[in-house]
Amino acid sequence: MCPSKTMAGAHHELSPSKFPAWAVCPCFESDPAERQDAREGTVQHAALASALSGCDSPFNELSPAAKDSVVWATEYIQSLAGKDKIRSEERVQYKAPDSFAKGGKSEVYFGTADALILRGNLADLIDYKSGGDDRVHRPQLAGYALALFSMRARIKTVRCHVLYGRNKRVDLWSLTQADAAGTVIPILESRQNLARSPSPCEHCSFCGDRMTCPALTERVNAVVKANEWENLLPALRKPGTITDPAKMSQALTVARSVATWADAVRKAATNLAKEGAILPGYRIQERKGTRTMSDLDEVFNRSCLTPAQFVSACKVSIPKLITAYADAKDLNKAQASQEIESKLGDLIQESPPSVSLVVDRKSS
Repeated sequence: MCPSKTMAGAHHELSPSKFPAWAVCPCFESDPAERQDAREGTVQHAALASALSGCDSPFNELSPAAKDSVVWATEYIQSLAGKDKIRSEERVQYKAPDSFAKGGKSEVYFGTADALILRGNLADLIDYKSGGDDRVHRPQLAGYALALFSMRARIKTVRCHVLYGRNKRVDLWSLTQADAAGTVIPILESRQNLARSPSPCEHCSFCGDRMTCPALTERVNAVVKANEWENLLPALRKPGTITDPAKMSQALTVARSVATWADAVRKAATNLAKEGAILPGYRIQERKGTRTMSDLDEVFNRSCLTPAQFVSACKVSIPKLITAYADAKDLNKAQASQEIESKLGDLIQESPPSVSLVVDRKSS
């Protein structure tokens, strides 16, 4: 039976998917508002589950880029498994000793592994991420691994694979039960500590409490109150004059927190205005959505342009061209990409790379 397209299911209040956030901020609360990237992730996960289950046409609802990512993940998992069984969408449950519970154990949490391959005392645990490898997900896999160890005493080692679809990268490492417990237990203890306190981090923009979080509002107050600026001068008043890397780093940390809070306020204010509230000094402004042509053959016929004139108005997407070439020549994406590069490399124009400043996880 093929998995549901929506793959809807309840999450445990201590879901391992929250472990990466809780590892740095035990007060993190998931934002109930559904994000576009989350919806896209759900669609790609459903396609992956369907492909691993052998369903027909599992990629029909995906864009070419998304299809490329999910096909890559499917081929990786199938190659990893070889002739061994792939358990798709496998529920794992962590139970701990409890003398009052039936059977002497009670459920602490549960989660769902995207794919699981069992080989005697070795297990391969795979989780697919539709985005890039710009965030750390190892605590989530440690949660799944600890649950697996508690369910299957025979398993001695769990190999964890996080597949990042956007840039086709794999984070691979191994865990023993002690390794997994060493990561997960402190996270659970800090989360369940009634005296826990929030800490600004990379997960703030996904937190449902970001507009009222005291850790963020405290930093906003530091900017608002002029008498507290002295510690960061000239970092906050005149950022363009900063030459000290340490002060610039400190100012950037404050700026990221303030920006997260500001984005949350802007979103809440927009929603309020959409519901009919009048915000003094502001008004709702609607922008038209992006317009595209759906049937290029019909567009060409009606336009009455020459082929050269028509092509001058078109733009070729390299990922879509690779997908079309792979389908036409019955190749995988890697082979198609190599052939396109070989045939058309001298015609490909590449814009200058963009530069951005990101958090260095190795130094944090």
